[in-house]
Parts: sequence; C-alpha cells; structure tokens
Amino acid sequence: MIKPSRVFSTQLRVAKEMWSDMDPENSGPADRWLANYFFRRRKVLGSRDRRFLSEILYTLFRHYSLLESWADQFQMGTSDELMVILAASVEELIPQEVFMPEIARFGITPEQAEKLYSHLKQKKPPVPKTPRAPLEQLALQLSFPLWLVERWQKVFGSENLSELLEGLNQRPPLCVRSNPIKITREALLERFKDSGFQVHAAEKSPFAILFSERIPVFQTDEFNDGLFEVQDEGSQLAGLLVDAKPGELIWDVCAGGGGKTLLMAGLMENKGRIVATDIRMKKLEDLKKRASRAGIFNIFPADLTRMDDLKSAKAGFDKILVDAPCSGSGTLRRNPDAKWKLSSEVFKKQHEEQVQIIESTLPRLKPDGRLIYVTCSLDPEENEETITEILQKHPELEPVEARLAFSGQSKTGSTAGSPYFKLYPHRDGTDGFFAAILKKK
Repeated sequence: MIKPSRVFSTQLRVAKEMWSDMDPENSGPADRWLANYFFRRRKVLGSRDRRFLSEILYTLFRHYSLLESWADQFQMGTSDELMVILAASVEELIPQEVFMPEIARFGITPEQAEKLYSHLKQKKPPVPKTPRAPLEQLALQLSFPLWLVERWQKVFGSENLSELLEGLNQRPPLCVRSNPIKITREALLERFKDSGFQVHAAEKSPFAILFSERIPVFQTDEFNDGLFEVQDEGSQLAGLLVDAKPGELIWDVCAGGGGKTLLMAGLMENKGRIVATDIRMKKLEDLKKRASRAGIFNIFPADLTRMDDLKSAKAGFDKILVDAPCSGSGTLRRNPDAKWKLSSEVFKKQHEEQVQIIESTLPRLKPDGRLIYVTCSLDPEENEETITEILQKHPELEPVEARLAFSGQSKTGSTAGSPYFKLYPHRDGTDGFFAAILKKK
C-alpha cells in the first residue's frame, strides 16, 4: 500500500516542476497554460491530481507576497520547491504531518515549522521588525502590488478596499447558465440533482445555477445536449442589460467566445439577428460550435473588416454591445496571475483602445438605438473615464440608467446617484463588472 506521504511528495514535486516551467510574463493566462499542460499529460494525471496541482499554482499567484514574507522571516530563500510547499499549506492541501518533514529540509526547527504552519493556515503575515505603513501591510497580507493598492485606495477608500481585495482573493464558485432555448432553469436543476450534484439557483440571474463543488461539467450529458453554458453570474447580468428582444438587429462587436452572444440569442428566441465580430477569428469558430450545440441559429459571425458589405450594417443596428477589451481586473478571483501583470500603462492603453472601438461603432447605430458598454474591470480609467470622454466627444449621445429589465432585480448592480451598473466580488459574489448604456438622440 502506498503511503499518503509518498503521494503528497510526488504531487509536490510535480507542482514544483510546473511552477518552474511557467513563465508568468510570457505564458499567457494561467488557466490556459494549465489546460494545455493537463491535456498533454492527460494519461498520467487523474482528476484529483489536476485539482491538487491547480490549487497550488493558483494559491501561489493569490498569496505570493505573503508566502515570500514567511520565507524571508526564517531565511529559507525563495526556491520554487519551498514556495510550492508553503502554498500547499495555506489552503491545507497537505496535512501538518506531511508539511513538517518537507519543510524541515530548509533548516528550521520543529517548533518553528509548527508555528509557521499555523500562521499560514490563518494567512497571517509575520510581525515586522519595524512597523509597516497601513497600505503596505494590506498589500503584503493580501498579496497585491503596492502601487495597485495605493491607486485603488483613492477610488474605493480604505475600508471598502480591504473588503474588495479579500473578495478578489476568494475562489469563485462554478456557475452555469441554463439555455432558455432548450430548458428552464428549474428543469435543469432537477436533472443535476438527479445526477447527484449539489446545486442551487443563484439569487441574481434567473438563469444561473451554482455548484457547491467543482466538477467536470463538460463531461455531462447536459452539456453535450446544449442545455447550459459555463458563465459567471456577473457576466450573465451584464448580458441581460442589453435587454435583447425577438426581431431586433444587434451587433456584438467584441464577441469573443460568445457567452453573452448566446444569452442574447436565447432571449431573442432565435428571432432577429446578432452580427458577431471579433479580431480573433478562432474565437468566432468556437462560437459557431457553441451556437450549434445550443440550438441557436440567429447568430451570424462576420469579418470585422467587411462590415460595409453587410446589408444589416448599412441599415443600422437597434443595439450595439461593446464588451470591450480591458485589464480584466474584475476577474482576479479566477485569474489571480493577472494582478502581477497589471500596470498603470495597461489601464491607459486599454482606455485608449476602448474609446477607439466605441467611436468606430457609432456610425452604425440607429437613431434612438442603444450602445451598451461593458468591461470586467474595476478601474475608473477603463470605465467611467472612458464613457465621460465619449460623451464629451459625441453630444448626440446621452446616458441611460443601466438597470436590469426583469422582475425583482432592478436594484442589482445599481449605485446611488449613478447611471452606471457595477458588480463587485465582495458585495455581489460575482466577478467585477461595469456597464453603461448610451442612447443615440
């Protein structure tokens, strides 16, 4: 019989190799890197191994500054092997009886190791020799770049900032969206329960279902039958803001893989037309496959450079959705590696690109038509400041209060005295989103 300690040692060794191989600056998003890694090793890594390894790598990104501070406290260095062991203990992925001999190799006493394991579980930073400034302490404890903490403190205030950063450090739940073309949420819930899954209806989106644990949903019959899509509840709410209706002509400018596109098409009951464009043509190929599985046929992927050839584009659109490229700072729960890649230059560059995209779409918006602007960012430079600049340049536009149209949810995402729609992880339990609606006079 294989001893559990040997299994953990093997898993830790693999995690160390993965962390050493990953180049955070050039490997792209961590989730994509992991998916490719696991696909190449699908014959040797089981589901438990993949879950264990994923948790360690995401923990390293979420809590790297905290782990580094403890390594410095005991003068153990910051080798990849050590950081992996520390990360595994933060989320109690390894028990203390495994942690003790593993960490002993780095020259600390059993008493020190026991103290270290206890503090890591509580996510407490070491007590400094000289007092830290409050923002520096917050940045260390929650492992965020200090410049970003200082920037957002001016936006959210100290108390709200702490809650926001803690929310961004939480692991997001698995959320799916029922496909209204094929099934009701209630019927899909019953099917999941009959399969033994622990699920419940989400509170905000009328199509969202939350799982109590992460499961391989892409292997279920319900997925193959096109009964649902994996989509964060916040993303669903942002898509619902478009208020897509049967018979309308809508342009989804930055459709990507099409999560919001598919939701709008379902609400339109396959009546009307959605023109979907994106600079990444492969994404549109994925959207075609997803639409086919979902039983949706009113989505028309189009070449962005040939919009002048489309009759529908010449006629003008009732609604235009600009789900703009952004920093993704609202999605750090699921992409914690991104926080180490952010910079003030990133926010500025995205702002400039967003303004350019919006301006390029306006000539195709009908009079009385609506442009819905969405980001998954928390930063004002990509949100309010982008809309302010557009309104200054285009007096033919006026802001319309961004509210959800379905019963009982009009207050979700609303902010007193603001026409904008905002979601925050710590307040709403979703990814962070911003939305504005502009009407062409």
